[in-house]
Amino acid sequence: MNDKGFSLIELVVVIVILGIASVGLMTVFSTGTKRSADPLLENQALQLAQEKLDVIVGDRMNPARGFTYFKNNLASTIYPAESPVAGFPGFSRAVTTFCVNAAALNTSAGTPPACASDYIHVTVTVSQAVVGSVTLETLVANY
Repeated sequence: MNDKGFSLIELVVVIVILGIASVGLMTVFSTGTKRSADPLLENQALQLAQEKLDVIVGDRMNPARGFTYFKNNLASTIYPAESPVAGFPGFSRAVTTFCVNAAALNTSAGTPPACASDYIHVTVTVSQAVVGSVTLETLVANY
């Protein structure tokens, strides 16, 4: 007799194999789902750091403040550390500055206030428990 189809044993074997494979796939999906918020948190941290840098550059360009505003004040006085950042619980933000020379823009040549240099290296660090820290840097110059 030439019967076409599956036997009950073959069907049970296929169901067992599919069940084992689905457990592996579900593990991958659940791990991916748990970490799916990380890019959003990283982006929020980056935007918070960029926001503070925009304020700093705006202060530099403001005729009422300008470069001497940075040169004569400590960053911690002008831009105090925020923990948490207003409206963003879980995020903290800090600004650090140091004077640099034109020949070495990453090497400290003193700390404001009243540094002799015409360049100040500004670092903004935003921290969050899940993603760690995001750091943005810029140079404020007296030009």
